[in-house]
Amino acid sequence: MSTTGNPRVPPPTREAAAMLMAPPPRTKGEFIMRYGQTCKVLRAGHFPEEEALDPGRAERVFARGLNPAGVGRQLRAGLASGSPKERLYGVKTPTLVIQGTVDPLVRPEGGKDTAASIPNARLLMIDGHALSMRFWGQIIDAIDKHAHGAAAKAA
Repeated sequence: MSTTGNPRVPPPTREAAAMLMAPPPRTKGEFIMRYGQTCKVLRAGHFPEEEALDPGRAERVFARGLNPAGVGRQLRAGLASGSPKERLYGVKTPTLVIQGTVDPLVRPEGGKDTAASIPNARLLMIDGHALSMRFWGQIIDAIDKHAHGAAAKAA
């Protein structure tokens, strides 16, 4: 779920960018409502079975003390920092790039470009976005195999 900043890679959808650039919620109730709205946008109409879980997730995120204004700052910092594409060619660490096929924020082309920019990177495309529970097993297995493969090569 990454992009190189390559101008040929499609940007976030207008709706996804607007959700992240919106002023942060001021109350717990606003936060819980916005959390659900944001997740719905990021799921791009997929995985409606997870919508029922959003209020509980939002409660836990809020209780943990997450700073919702940080999301907008992170997005703006990424946009302002320029493209890391040239620096990625120098990455020597075994790399697994995981990218959703339905991602309105970091489009699939962003993950593909990231993987293509890192020598010998492996790309795993998952059918969705927002780390849907449906894909946890697939993602965990891929990370486990990647980590064990990287450790074996280092030994």
